[in-house]
Amino acid sequence: MSSGFLDLVNGTPYDWVVASTAHHHINSWTPQFKPDEEFLTIPKKGGTARIYLEWDDAPAGSHKGEAEIRMRGPEYTFFLHAKSTGGQKHIWVEFRNFSVQGYDESDEDTLRIDWVEELDIAFILSGDNPSNFFPTNGPVSWMHASLPSIGNRPLKRICMPGSHSSGMCEQTGAGTAFADDDNCCTQWQNIHGQLVAGARYLDIQPCIKMSEDGESYKFMCGRFDNTGSHALMGWQGMSGLYIQDVIDQINQFLYTEDNEELVILNLSRGCNVEDGYRDFTDYEWYRLFDMLIDPKTGLQYIWTGPKGFKGDPAEIKSLWSYTLNDFIGKGTKGAAVVIISESCSIAPESSYAMKGIFNKSQCDIYQSPTDSDSYTKVEQDQLEKMYNHGLFSSDDQLFALSWTCSPPDMDETGDMNSILRVHGDKMNKEIYSSVVPKVNQLVFPNILLVDCIGGFDPKNRSNGKPFDASAKLEGYYSFQGRNLASLAMAINWLNTWDDGMARDYEATEIQARWDLLASRLKDLDRKENNYNSDSTIRLTQHYMSWAAETMSIRNELAQIQNEWSVHYLTRV
Repeated sequence: MSSGFLDLVNGTPYDWVVASTAHHHINSWTPQFKPDEEFLTIPKKGGTARIYLEWDDAPAGSHKGEAEIRMRGPEYTFFLHAKSTGGQKHIWVEFRNFSVQGYDESDEDTLRIDWVEELDIAFILSGDNPSNFFPTNGPVSWMHASLPSIGNRPLKRICMPGSHSSGMCEQTGAGTAFADDDNCCTQWQNIHGQLVAGARYLDIQPCIKMSEDGESYKFMCGRFDNTGSHALMGWQGMSGLYIQDVIDQINQFLYTEDNEELVILNLSRGCNVEDGYRDFTDYEWYRLFDMLIDPKTGLQYIWTGPKGFKGDPAEIKSLWSYTLNDFIGKGTKGAAVVIISESCSIAPESSYAMKGIFNKSQCDIYQSPTDSDSYTKVEQDQLEKMYNHGLFSSDDQLFALSWTCSPPDMDETGDMNSILRVHGDKMNKEIYSSVVPKVNQLVFPNILLVDCIGGFDPKNRSNGKPFDASAKLEGYYSFQGRNLASLAMAINWLNTWDDGMARDYEATEIQARWDLLASRLKDLDRKENNYNSDSTIRLTQHYMSWAAETMSIRNELAQIQNEWSVHYLTRV
């Protein structure tokens, strides 16, 4: 007997209602599509259902399941099918009276979803009519396909998948005494595979380390931490992909394969491994920048400003205020953006200021991982941070939902459950049912930051798919495919609608009060800073009223924060 989960995510403005069901040798099929003798309804705009399936030990070809699902209102109908053939199990979706967009299938009316035992698969459908319905495993260039619906939005209003420690998909050279690919690698796919799987935000932690041939120092991706007083003393970690490989694979995706997408390359935690694990100097950062902007071997589509922009990129106050069309619309090709999440900054007079590398002050991101390997704690902590960010954050700051676990302790047997990538993939299966129901116009993640984007085959730790330039793109990712991209597309629809379930009037009123008071407080602080400190008499005349109003506003803001906690955090 084998089993697993099928997650259904409704990213449409219509309730999904199960109309009929049948099954044979799939024990839990009908009881879950028709619980308590009432057909299941999956609510519109973020409703989810998690279906647990048990395939019994009947011979291959005996297992069959079918569920007819209708969208209430337009009565668009699709069927979920399950079947076993030749020892393999399959789930597929048949679209009866409408079409969907953006996937490559020989039969335009069906969509296959690969089944993986003991893990989750997902069927996600988003959009509001057949011209923009996109399903699970949609287009590789999912951003470009979404331009009609989100092209005019600033990036701060868009959700995208991101990969955590993106360059840590393989080990290059020797690691430290207690580090290996089991406890340091976070991704099964290389950079190209992550981009094909939908990642548009790459988390790169550069390091300087001796090359594998032992002849020169090279820029690589790294994962090094000072364990301090923990059981493993001192610095531990290892290096992953060479930075040049990262550049080449981004170029392959954007330039060679002509995917008109936006790729954000975030550089953080520069570490010189060969010099006592110290932070990068400015000179070392500049050497790395030289690699990225080299006209021959660097990023081919590096973005220096919107089309027609004549100023200095250093003058850009917030990268996130530009629309997706500014990056990849209006007849442009793909775009690679480099941002620095470090103390290193590029001065306006620097030669790098005009080359498309942006300072943290221009592209701030809130990213606060949960220090736990517990799925429950990560979910609770990250959703709470998402809610707080929705009200209290600056408009110029993106929110990264860090759906990642701390490395678990390796047990004595080296069980696969203690391997970081396996652990991360199990974390990923919770994201579909946990995040979507909590999303609305005010509260949503800008970046879905995960380990193991694209997934892995639990029976094959190496993922079993060597790089083959002649193979189809679908050969570079495993069973999860572009599910996370499909989830981001659904979230981008969910934060569009302002009626019904997606419209939270109480939250809107709370935020309006907060914004008004926060704006007034900024004005008061600015006014106080403009006082002439040498004019003691003037300062005395104004100070008491300024202090009284400031204290009153801060008290009101504290009350609003309490209201917000009651309104939202109790729902997490």
